[in-house]
Amino acid sequence: MKKIYINGRFLTQNITGVQRYAIEIVKALDKYLNNNKLNDEYKFEIVCPKNIKQKTDLKNIEIKQIGILKGHLWEQIELPLYVKNKFLFNFCNCAPLIKKNQIVTIHDVAVCAVPYAYSKSFRIWYKFMYKVLTFRLKKIFTVSEFSKRELNKYFKIPLEHIDVTYNGIDHMKNIKSDENIFSKFSIEKDNYVLAVSSLNPSKNFKLILETAKISPEINFVIAGGTNFTVFKEQGFEITPNVKFIGYVNDEELVALYKYASCFVYPSIYEGFGIPPLEAMYMKTPVIVSNIEATREICKNNGIYIDPLNKFELKNKIEQFKDVEFRNKKEFDISEYRWENNIIKIFNNIIKCSQ
Repeated sequence: MKKIYINGRFLTQNITGVQRYAIEIVKALDKYLNNNKLNDEYKFEIVCPKNIKQKTDLKNIEIKQIGILKGHLWEQIELPLYVKNKFLFNFCNCAPLIKKNQIVTIHDVAVCAVPYAYSKSFRIWYKFMYKVLTFRLKKIFTVSEFSKRELNKYFKIPLEHIDVTYNGIDHMKNIKSDENIFSKFSIEKDNYVLAVSSLNPSKNFKLILETAKISPEINFVIAGGTNFTVFKEQGFEITPNVKFIGYVNDEELVALYKYASCFVYPSIYEGFGIPPLEAMYMKTPVIVSNIEATREICKNNGIYIDPLNKFELKNKIEQFKDVEFRNKKEFDISEYRWENNIIKIFNNIIKCSQ
């Protein structure tokens, strides 16, 4: 029996795009192993630190907690010592630098493309890590054709060494809406613009705050790991029509998507961008930045804006103030199913682990 390890550090982190990718790929792989009766040939084990936050129900993949360290130290010291000469798959940008027989998914190269969005120490570490990994790795995955070109541009990785595995959104069909979120935060259904926030400057949430300031009649709800005091410290005015509600779970987020007048995603830079597709799945109108990654992923389903123009954003939002003018069309998710990636990922794992 061939044993293959998965870097499970993602189970210790809050869910953003890269953790979503890891969790859903693992679930799809677990199902694939069972459906194709591969359990007698291949044994997959997720190796993770002991400070797990995320739990997932798997039938064919074991989860093993090891070591005493956390974060990067665990990943660079205890993980490679445990897996030794075995094959390792890494889903979330990072991987042990001393290990050769492994694959990593690098979701984007924002650290190179928008360096102002990261601290100096963060930039130095990630650029160094990517240079080492891209030199040593047998195969690299990424999540869009745009990110594939970016990896080639910044790290000179031959395009034939990079495979694209789109994120999926079919996980949405298994999430039940928790509408208690509305009473919890005194949010009026059908009367707010939704954004899912990050503190990273590349997410460009200053545009939403600027738009809110010139649109006092429009309510904005910002969900995610955001401390609004950080925006205040950076000199941005938080107007009364902006409501920060912090981190929400999947069930609460589905409810917010469902009753939003529209969803706004004003990023300066993205490798993919899952939230706009989640909003589309919920038939919510989506306003996105006119940048390469969102054009590739959202295609003609999104409404595009200049991410530096608050007046353009205001005009687009105003189109959806009345419920009857919202186009609640079905979104074809066939291109964005997690299971679409599994055969490609599985075959590459087997080939590279030989």
